[in-house]
Amino acid sequence: MPDQFQSTATILANDNFQCDYWRLRLQAPDIAGKAVAGQFVHLAVPGLEHRVLRRPFSIHNAEPDSGVLTVVYKVVGEGTRALSQARAGLKASVLGPLGRGFTPAPQGRHPVLVAGGYGCAAVYLLTKTSPVSPVVLLGGRTAGDIILAEEFRHAGAEVRIATDDGSLGTRGRVTVLLEEILRETPDAWISACGPLPMLKAVAKMTSTRHDGVEVSLDEHFCCGVGACFGCVVKVKDTSEQGWRYARSCQEGPVFPASQVVWD
Repeated sequence: MPDQFQSTATILANDNFQCDYWRLRLQAPDIAGKAVAGQFVHLAVPGLEHRVLRRPFSIHNAEPDSGVLTVVYKVVGEGTRALSQARAGLKASVLGPLGRGFTPAPQGRHPVLVAGGYGCAAVYLLTKTSPVSPVVLLGGRTAGDIILAEEFRHAGAEVRIATDDGSLGTRGRVTVLLEEILRETPDAWISACGPLPMLKAVAKMTSTRHDGVEVSLDEHFCCGVGACFGCVVKVKDTSEQGWRYARSCQEGPVFPASQVVWD
């Protein structure tokens, strides 16, 4: 697997920074030196080594000079609960960087990052590769689900926020903000990550565009290397039935929105 590594990484910090959201920093120079936005790592959670399957986490940040790799996660089950107990100094087996990442906006296109909940972690690295400062649209159910806004602002991005209950920013779904952007910026280059209904809505809103709309499909990766076919998604092709199954961990998790079959 070229440019993919299995590393024994040292945990540098593992902090609860907001509600159930945590930030894990790892010393993993091989992975940090190759990672791009939208890729993921497969982590053997310390304390859960008896479990056969690793846990996938989107790469939030990678610092090649220092060798530091960062993931952001939410405590939602046994695996993430155990991970939240891991302390600095522990070792963790990490496989990565895995999957196909986002395509940075080319010259002449304005990058727009659309994120629901902690999907924002997967698009953050684009703030470092975009030719111009991106507009970041963050959506969540409540203000407590809006994370990393200041981190995006510190990186030079313009941040707009929407919450379902109106507790922060515009009241409504993040697609309300996307409608505004599409009117303001016809040449927007859109990178989106978040819940599947949000991604479907983004795809529908941009269905007449020929390029420049990519979505990250956060499937439940099992092996993470394309061997088990547990993360397949339907994509369009030229066969008689008009579609085929694609392994999200190999051909994705980032796909052109126009290529996905949205059942």
